[in-house]
Amino acid sequence: MKHAILIVDDDKLILNTLQKRFESWDMDAFAVATPEEAKNVLKKIVPDIVILDLLLTSEDGSTSILDFMKADSRLTHVPVIVLTNLNKPELKEMLLAQGVKEFLVKGSMSLDDIYTKVLGYLEPEANKS
Repeated sequence: MKHAILIVDDDKLILNTLQKRFESWDMDAFAVATPEEAKNVLKKIVPDIVILDLLLTSEDGSTSILDFMKADSRLTHVPVIVLTNLNKPELKEMLLAQGVKEFLVKGSMSLDDIYTKVLGYLEPEANKS
């Protein structure tokens, strides 16, 4: 079964790179740059996972996406991985307490590392050894 992933990042280079890489791994990758676009996608599909940048340029930012997902019963089970440039332990703790599954710092993760994290939520049996 082909997995669907929603990628939300306002950095076009990162967004396009992630989209192309996930598509090369045979996933349906929906790539958007704003919270508004993300919400529009989430109204139409239920992705298997969401990769979310924290520092979006839009006024309501990424927290509105998390709030939107929590308010929609179709989306409450969808894992969210935060991928950010902010390396702040207190922010990480807060987001994990709110249900975010992973808090990844962009500069410390390769594309293969990100894929491995995503795959762990999509196919947990594949990571058991």
